[in-house]
Amino acid sequence: MNCNTVWVDSIGRKWLFLLVLFFTLCASLHAAIKEDFNRDGWVNMPDLLILAESWLTCNAPRCPGDTTGDCCVTFDDVADLASQWQIFYCSPITATASSVENAGYSAAHTIDGTLATRWASAFLDNQWLQLDMGQIRTIRGLQIYWQEAFASKYTIDVSPDGLAWTTAYSNTDGDGNFDDITFASTAAQYIRIHCLQRATAYGFSIREVFVKTNDDCLAAGQWDLIWSDEFDGTQLKTAHWECMTGTGNDAPFDYGLWGWGNGEFQYYTARPQNVYVQDGKLYLVARRENYDNRKYTSARIRSAGLQDFMYGKLEARIKVPGGGGIWPAFWLMPTGNTYGEPYLHWAAHGEIDVMETKYPTSSIQGTLHFGGQYPNNVSAGCTYRPPGMDFSKDFHVYTLEWTPTRMRWYVDGNLYCTQTSWWSANGPYPAPFDQRFHILLNVAVGGYYVGCTEPDASCITAVFPQQMEVDYVRVYRMNE
Repeated sequence: MNCNTVWVDSIGRKWLFLLVLFFTLCASLHAAIKEDFNRDGWVNMPDLLILAESWLTCNAPRCPGDTTGDCCVTFDDVADLASQWQIFYCSPITATASSVENAGYSAAHTIDGTLATRWASAFLDNQWLQLDMGQIRTIRGLQIYWQEAFASKYTIDVSPDGLAWTTAYSNTDGDGNFDDITFASTAAQYIRIHCLQRATAYGFSIREVFVKTNDDCLAAGQWDLIWSDEFDGTQLKTAHWECMTGTGNDAPFDYGLWGWGNGEFQYYTARPQNVYVQDGKLYLVARRENYDNRKYTSARIRSAGLQDFMYGKLEARIKVPGGGGIWPAFWLMPTGNTYGEPYLHWAAHGEIDVMETKYPTSSIQGTLHFGGQYPNNVSAGCTYRPPGMDFSKDFHVYTLEWTPTRMRWYVDGNLYCTQTSWWSANGPYPAPFDQRFHILLNVAVGGYYVGCTEPDASCITAVFPQQMEVDYVRVYRMNE
């Protein structure tokens, strides 16, 4: 029988062996993994895999208890398992709990890499075990190894800051042993296993917990690219963007807001005359033309429900239009209704303006909108105005760094604004900026921002068409 073939009845033994293998590797980790085997500048998961490959090659391990020769372990198996557990080896994790039975059963035992130790709670219902990932991670599940005192009912709650919690998973019929749990990917730093009901007369007891994540292991301070659109095709990617059409009070984007609530004059369309991809760039084009009772058309796209983010670095390389009365923007709005419907309850739900400008395009503004529902909204932001600059003459990189307690704005790598204070009438700090937002790119004609509130006013001095060119949009996550 080929050693690379594994029969179904051998799969359980194979994964049990892999578990033992990794605990063995973990036991020698402090000594062996101090080597930077691939010489990339730091010790991380690729180094562990090199070590594992060497160990497997030398020992040719087979699954324990297998007498048929049908079950053996390959390096690919180790790599697959490591991809689920890499956070355990490359990012500090601490564990705390609501209670312990005694000092010998501390929460730290659930992350020490061995099934020989365990956490045990007081003999009460409604206890929890909490993991601190040390940084925001994209979490997609857990592996829980229960001791005999397991939870018959429990939830898994996640939080970016340890204050605002969301339930990612619920189990009302727990049977102990080993739970392999997968849920929708979510950005979080803290994970809490909330044990609601005991299955025995004892408390709750967990031997080990592993976190599932797709994030790469990075050296501290490195930004990891997690999503981008380089506009390298010939059409707008429908997996990334949708075109918002109309005037703000037309289906399917009927918010009852004339001119999108900003007094804008244009009718947004999805026509190729207004939005297209060509030669590695996205073009959003404003035109002077009669269209559905409006005198201008343009384009507005968003990533809502397709590509949504919370925290990280967002940046775009853009060449803005420079005509009078034209309002280009790169900005973010919340995807859900955590603090109110994003348009109807503006701005209690929050808005983040990464970049907006107006004629004569000699400055760039970055702004936060928050507080209460209009007219009780407030804003805070900064203006970047380097001497002699016209931002419409060339491409520039506009960047936002977003953490739970700080926002920073950059143009071409130059930090020009930092904000740390905001609030929402509909939730505690760091609301409203502790939820998933999506990206918007648009070119408006007229509006309150540019001081044009009448379509025929002399402030619309631009020579049409006016276009915004976007080279790329990228989103990163940092290893703190």
